[in-house]
Amino acid sequence: MKQDETALVKQALRDAREQLERGVRVMPGAYMLVTLNPQTGAPLMHPTAIGAQRDQPFESRRDYSEFCDTLRAEALRLKAIAVVLAGEAEAEIETTRGAERRRVLYVRVEDDAGVHQMHAPIESSSGRTRLGSLLADPEAPDEVEQRLLPGRQSS
Repeated sequence: MKQDETALVKQALRDAREQLERGVRVMPGAYMLVTLNPQTGAPLMHPTAIGAQRDQPFESRRDYSEFCDTLRAEALRLKAIAVVLAGEAEAEIETTRGAERRRVLYVRVEDDAGVHQMHAPIESSSGRTRLGSLLADPEAPDEVEQRLLPGRQSS
């Protein structure tokens, strides 16, 4: 992952931590590194990060697919070179006691090198909820049916 993509991931982590500190679920978010100005469509001197968060979780698989379709169209319109999806999910995590279902922040990075998936456990202790360390998750199935960046095929 390049430095610019790392900045997108760091923003997703900051947003997730802020939401957890407020005591709310982590809402889905999307962050893109774009080469065209979102307002004018003019080329930018340097790729620029933009992001948006939903105000509620996805209600269905169809809702998630529609979100991805919208994101795909924006990535094409703005000539995005990287897209990060992040949000709260439930995943099976290996622990010292075996596999357990846990709350996690999922992070999916798509760039010219492919798709990189990561997760960070959402841990509760002493009445406080916090985000654990971000871990690579190369074995996780990709929930995005069709790549988000223009000109790329599913891997």
